[in-house]
Amino acid sequence: MGRGKEVKLDLPFEYNVVSGTVDNKNPKSIYIQISAWGKPIEYVESSYESILKQKAKGIKKQLYDVVKEDFFYKKRSIVDFNMASSGIRKDKRSYMSVELTLFKKEPLLPLTSKNLLEEVKCISERLITEFFERDRDFKFFKTKN
Repeated sequence: MGRGKEVKLDLPFEYNVVSGTVDNKNPKSIYIQISAWGKPIEYVESSYESILKQKAKGIKKQLYDVVKEDFFYKKRSIVDFNMASSGIRKDKRSYMSVELTLFKKEPLLPLTSKNLLEEVKCISERLITEFFERDRDFKFFKTKN
């Protein structure tokens, strides 16, 4: 029986953004998934593993700065950043996704409540503008081509 809920956020950026919860009746946590296709700005022959590891840390730090303690516990967030370092090539877009899990404070509002949805949009917009749009290594696009 599906009790979860997922909402596509329509933001004015080149990213696919969805938010959801596993249990909309009693939501203890919500997730925000941001995905896009990244193309290297200046391709370097060296391995991108360390660059991507730094990006994962940077997202976690940015999320900590963006989350307000009104709705969520700052220190209990989970960041899952995925981008394959082996597939990065010059003039080729590589898939990137980041899933953020935020644990909610009381009251446990449903995802579709106006206040919670606005907060989720705000977190998503700030992460995109303050982290991904300022990225020095990649330019991100909504589609592969």
